[in-house]
Amino acid sequence: MLFDYSFHTGESPDDLLELYLNYFFEKGDENLSEEIRADEYFSQVYFGVISNIGEIDGIIEKCLQKWSKKRVSKIALTAMRIAVYEMLYMSAGENAISPEISINEAVELTKKFDAEDSYAFVNGVLGGAYRLIKEQEKAE
Repeated sequence: MLFDYSFHTGESPDDLLELYLNYFFEKGDENLSEEIRADEYFSQVYFGVISNIGEIDGIIEKCLQKWSKKRVSKIALTAMRIAVYEMLYMSAGENAISPEISINEAVELTKKFDAEDSYAFVNGVLGGAYRLIKEQEKAE
């Protein structure tokens, strides 16, 4: 859904979610649509990334080193957005996700869905993002 959103940033996130859940599943997948609607993690990450996309992209852009965000594939960018969101907003508390897991999951998503060597790029950018987030937390 966040990958799809990257093509439709001018659209309402709620409308895109409803469009996807109502029209893009095959017959027999109705339960999957309801599972997604009820999934707390999905809702938190989907709406959280979109709500904080400026801050998230700012961190990613600071860590791109000689690259512009425009040159990054939408798959890699989406995976990095999710990981940075988790590092910023889900790394503490009862259901905390460790930054290492966030980075690893982004790398695995990139390995599965993006160009052959992009996972190393994603790993490097997210390592920098993690260090930057830690520095910002210390400064506060």
